[in-house]
Amino acid sequence: MPHSSRPKRPINPKRTSVTDTDGWTHVTNGSNVRRAMRQKTQPEPTLVPAEAPGRLTLSDLQTQFSAHRERWESSESWAKVAGVLRERLEQRPARAVDAIVCIGLGSPSGFLRDGWVDRRAVSLYQLAALVCIKDQVEATSTSPFKIYAQDPVFNTLDESLLAGLDITVLSHPEGFSHITQDSMLFCPGAERQHLELLLPSKPWLLFGGPLEHADAGGVLQSYVRDTDSYCVPPFEALEHAFWNMRLYWTGEKGEE
Repeated sequence: MPHSSRPKRPINPKRTSVTDTDGWTHVTNGSNVRRAMRQKTQPEPTLVPAEAPGRLTLSDLQTQFSAHRERWESSESWAKVAGVLRERLEQRPARAVDAIVCIGLGSPSGFLRDGWVDRRAVSLYQLAALVCIKDQVEATSTSPFKIYAQDPVFNTLDESLLAGLDITVLSHPEGFSHITQDSMLFCPGAERQHLELLLPSKPWLLFGGPLEHADAGGVLQSYVRDTDSYCVPPFEALEHAFWNMRLYWTGEKGEE
């Protein structure tokens, strides 16, 4: 059969319209769709209250917290931290803690980002550490003080749990205004951008970090330079709940 000598028309790839996350529309062929989408930086997700399992009740959550607190309170990690904290508090009786402010605890009851991240155990252990610290400050303080917690992922179950522990939940950014040089900042999950707003207030106690690897000359390095610290020993029940965290305190360096 004779073959036609007519030149073949070039095949045009199918054109596709792609709308990116900013609302712009790009016309591209199929092979470039993924590349076009990758070229646009995805916006940071908006933090919303975490979604708790449907059958979880406040009573269930309180039982879970009690179990996590018992494991933390009986650990060598807390025993060591408690000893250092007690020493710091006893050496500074004239200037009592006026408030403990918790930033970035996370949700003790719910899943983050549509159920992709389950860090409930981390939050429960960190909450246990916060409550143990609160009890120790109360035992050595002659002045009343308040304890606050701020995190946009708190849901109604979290808020009820915290209220039962005498912790006042604040909306962002109310917590920032409660930090003074006589405060304790508890920030195991605070974002760097928030720490840069909080640390210029020079809280005399801080639990969180680590801050040592911050850029030289920045707010975080300035705070580290003016404080002493003690590294939390590995917590065997869930090591990454307190991975490389420290108890920081201002002393003679911070008061020069």
